Amino acid sequence: MTDDSVSEPESTIWERHETLFLDLLEGFLNRDDFSECGAFRHTPEKFVRSRARIYQGEKLDRVMINRYSLRRGRAGLVIFAYPRVQYDIPALLLHVGGHPPDKTLLTLDLAPCSAGMDMTPFEAVARTHRPLMDLPDTPLEWLAAVTSPHLMHCAFKAIAPERFLGALQATIETWRDAYIAPARRDEDATLVQARRERLMEMKKVIFQNDPAFPVFTRAFGRSMSDVLAEAAFGGDPGLSIAEATEPPPAPGSWFNKKLGVGWHADAQERVHEAPAFLRPMIRRIIEKEAAKEGAAQVSMEMVLQCEKKYRGNMEL
Repeated sequence: MTDDSVSEPESTIWERHETLFLDLLEGFLNRDDFSECGAFRHTPEKFVRSRARIYQGEKLDRVMINRYSLRRGRAGLVIFAYPRVQYDIPALLLHVGGHPPDKTLLTLDLAPCSAGMDMTPFEAVARTHRPLMDLPDTPLEWLAAVTSPHLMHCAFKAIAPERFLGALQATIETWRDAYIAPARRDEDATLVQARRERLMEMKKVIFQNDPAFPVFTRAFGRSMSDVLAEAAFGGDPGLSIAEATEPPPAPGSWFNKKLGVGWHADAQERVHEAPAFLRPMIRRIIEKEAAKEGAAQVSMEMVLQCEKKYRGNMEL
């Protein structure tokens, strides 16, 4: 469990957002009945914590709320809320963190769980709040296959806290009023199975690209990291963390012919721990650094040096 006796001001920044979520879903979510798991690693160099709570409701299969810190000054809030497959309701996906308010990292979406779901109500929310927060009107490529075209996102930009709070409130209210409240139980086996398959793919894509789990694995060990992953991606359907974890590349399989740069096996494995969507960029950065230094092989030491030099670009 997390040690709440250790003070970390950054961990409280998202308290009112979590409270807002629970308050707005009163009657659809049993806030007094939840499971909790967490871990905490504190050394002179590290401050990593994760506290996940899992809720359910009549129409909601798994609602995971995670408040985390990846290091001092870097804290975030994640809410993954999945419907029961018998109900045609989008999943609510939120990740907000970074160094708010000056460098905020955000993804916020109502992700459809069936083909042809009417996303007009959420489109109106995004159309109103995206310009208020000065967000890009472009897709997030690595999530595009499993999210709506109205996803709101940014990477390390200034967002006024009150404007984000307004966007979050409008999203939750739309999810509740336009989707959860009117949803009726659907026993059509074909439609239920289609929603189950879409949710499974959604969980797989998010897990393989989530930047937090490599940090958790290094800080807490694989077993604890998998517990936190199961909290986020379990339920019905439940993602098999072991099966969804991509195997490391074969030793020596990475080689940049243009630059004449190869990789040591341990250096490959280190980069492979990064989210899938970041790996190509990280490889290019490190291979260019190796070429500048005249190195024929990328070593673990070089990877660690680049992590420190390009920390803002190489982790979220």
